[in-house]
Amino acid sequence: MPRPAITLDDVLAITFTSAHAWSPDSRWLAFIHDDGGRYTLRAVEAASDRVAQISDGETPVTQFDWAPDGSLAYVQGGRVVTAALGPGGWAQRTLYEGRAPASAVAWSPAGVLAYVAGGRPWVLDPAGPSLREVDVPGRVAALGHEPALAWAPDGSALALTFEDGGWWDLATADASGRCLWRSRTENLEGPLAWLRPGRLLFARPATSYTAQEWLVLDLPGGRLRVVHREEEPDGLGAVFAPQPHPDGRHAVMVLRHEGWWHLYLLDTETGHLQTLTDGSCEDVGHTYDHPRISPDGREVVFATNRVDAGMRHLFSVDLASAALRRVVGAAGTSVEPAWSPDGRRIAFKHSTVRHAPELWVVGRDGDGPRRLVASMPPGVEADRFPLPRFTRTPGAAGWEIPGYLLAPRDLEPGRRYPALVYVHGGGMRQMREGFPPLETYAFFYAVSLWLAEQGVVSYLVNYRGGIGYGRTFEQGNAGGLAVLECEDCVRAGEYLKTLPFVDPARVGVWGISYGGWLTLASLCRFPETFALGINIAGIWDFDRWMAWAKASYRPAYDYFLGRARGPRDAHPDVWDAASPRHLVARMRAPVVNFHGTKDAAVPFEQMDLLVGDLVAHGKAFEAHYYPDETHLFTHRATWRDVLGKVTAALVRYLGPERATADPAALLLDGRAAPGGGFY
Repeated sequence: MPRPAITLDDVLAITFTSAHAWSPDSRWLAFIHDDGGRYTLRAVEAASDRVAQISDGETPVTQFDWAPDGSLAYVQGGRVVTAALGPGGWAQRTLYEGRAPASAVAWSPAGVLAYVAGGRPWVLDPAGPSLREVDVPGRVAALGHEPALAWAPDGSALALTFEDGGWWDLATADASGRCLWRSRTENLEGPLAWLRPGRLLFARPATSYTAQEWLVLDLPGGRLRVVHREEEPDGLGAVFAPQPHPDGRHAVMVLRHEGWWHLYLLDTETGHLQTLTDGSCEDVGHTYDHPRISPDGREVVFATNRVDAGMRHLFSVDLASAALRRVVGAAGTSVEPAWSPDGRRIAFKHSTVRHAPELWVVGRDGDGPRRLVASMPPGVEADRFPLPRFTRTPGAAGWEIPGYLLAPRDLEPGRRYPALVYVHGGGMRQMREGFPPLETYAFFYAVSLWLAEQGVVSYLVNYRGGIGYGRTFEQGNAGGLAVLECEDCVRAGEYLKTLPFVDPARVGVWGISYGGWLTLASLCRFPETFALGINIAGIWDFDRWMAWAKASYRPAYDYFLGRARGPRDAHPDVWDAASPRHLVARMRAPVVNFHGTKDAAVPFEQMDLLVGDLVAHGKAFEAHYYPDETHLFTHRATWRDVLGKVTAALVRYLGPERATADPAALLLDGRAAPGGGFY
C-alpha cells in the first residue's frame, strides 16, 4: 500500500522562518527558525546557502537586531545576548539577565543598544560603558508586528510607544534616555518611521478608528503638522508602516484611496501624494508585509495579487517613471521582500501548492532565484497533494464569497465523504491557492492536506473582512461582526452539502482565533447546518474581550471598535450580536474546544465563560486546556495531542458508528479505510 502523500508526523515536522534580515555587509541573512516550538536564531550565508545556528540552548529566541559592526543582539528566554562571528564560529555573550525579562532589542547606527526589560526601556552604550533608563512612565510594548523601539538614522534619538494607566502615548528620547517629546493623547499613535535625524512620521487614528492623520514631528522643538488624512466611516483596516526614502523628505505609503491597497509617494514637506500603483488588485502580501525601497532610492519592490487574486508575486515600481516590472513571477505566494544593503539581491518568502513558506533570494533584476532555507520534511510526496480548486459560494446579502476546495485525490464513485469548513483567523487574512505565507495558516493548510489523506473534504472559506479583494469586501462585516461573516461561513457549509461526494449529514466547521469565534457563532446562529464544531481559542463574550483588549491588545481593540461603528453605547445591538453566548440556548451540535492558559490574544477567561454557559444549558461539548500554551499553540507535542483529539471528534461525531467507532481505526461506513483514515 502506498505511503500517504503527507502524514501527521510530516505536518508536525514542517519548519518555518520569520523576521529575516540582512547583515550590514550583505553576506548573511539572519532569521528565527521554528522547529515545532523550538525557536532558534540562525543565519544563512547568501552566497553558499550555508546555515549556522547562532543561539544555544532550548529557551526560545523571540527577537533580534543586527549591530553596525555585524554582530547580533537577541532576546532569548528573557535575556539579552550578543553574538559575534569569529574564527571558531558565532560566540555568545550575555549582556542582560535579570528578574524582569527582556522583550526587545534595537541597535542604533552609532552602536548603542536599546532594550526593554520588564516593560521598561534602557539604553546601553558598550563604549562607555554606561546604562541608563529611558525617562518615560509606564510600560513599553510592541504593537502588532511593529518594533517596540526605533532609532533615528544617526542614532541621536529613539522612538517608542508606551502604556501608562490605560493611556497609550508615543515618545521620543535622546541617546542618553532623556525624554524629548510625548504625545499625551488618548489615541494609539503608530506605525512610525524616522525620515531623517530629528523628523518622525507617524499615524494618529481618531478615537472611533474611522479616520486617521499622518503627522510629521520635528525635533527638538516638537512641532507637529498634518501631512495627510484618511477617512473610512466603516473602520480603518490595516495600517502599514511608511517606508522612508533616502532623501529624508519622501516616504512610500500603502493607502487605499481608490478602494484597493496601493503604493503612493508622500512629500512630507508639501503633503503632495503621487500615485505609484493602481488597478483592481492589492499591492501587499499580508497585513504586515511592507513595500521596500532600494538602497539607492530608485525603486520599490512589493508583493501584489495583480496577476492572480489568490497568489502574490513580487513587482518593482520605478519612482521616477512609475514603470512596473515583475521581479518574481513564479506561481504561488511571494512576500516580505528585503533588499540586501548593497542593493544587489532581494530576500523573500515563497510558498506554493507543494511547499510551505521558505526563504529565497533573487537578484535585483529577477535573475537567479534560489531557495536558501527549506520547510518540508523528507519523505513528503508533494506531487501527490490534492490541488486546491478556487470556488465562489453564496454569502450574506447576496455576495459571492471566494474560497478553496480541497478534496481527496481519488474520490471513490458513489461514496459520500465527511467535510469541514475551515475558518481562518485574523480576520484580515486570506487563504491562498496553496500554502499561505503566515505560519498559522500554512500549518492549517498542511492539516487540511493530511485530512484529505484521511478522506475528509475541506473548504477554506475567505469570508468577508479578509484582505485580497478590496476595501468593500474587507469592510463588508462593518456593523455586523460575527453575523455577516458568520453567514458567509454557514453558506459555505450548505454549499458542501450540495456536492455529490459530500455526505450532507456529516459537515462540520472549525477554526482558530477569529475562526473559533465564527465557529461558535455559526453553531448558535444556524444550529441546523453543522453536525460538529471545533473551536480553538475563539471569542465567546465580545464585551469582556473588548474590555480586556483596550488595555492589553490595543491594535485589535481599535480595529474592532471601527468595525462595530463605535462603542457599546452607540450601537448596543452590534455589540450584543457579536457575542455568541447570547444565543447559546439555540446550539444543537456538539462543540469541541481547545485553549492555552497563556493566550495573549484571547484570554483563557473566554474558555471559562464558554464552558460555564454550555454546562448551564446542558449542551454537548468537550473542553481541553493546555497549561502555559500560547494563542496559536507553540509546541509540537501540543499540536499532536490537539489533532489526535480532533481526529477522535471527527470519528465520534461525523462517523455513522459514532458511539462505538475506534479513533485508532477511524471507522466509516462500518469498515476500516486502507492505511487508517476516513475513506
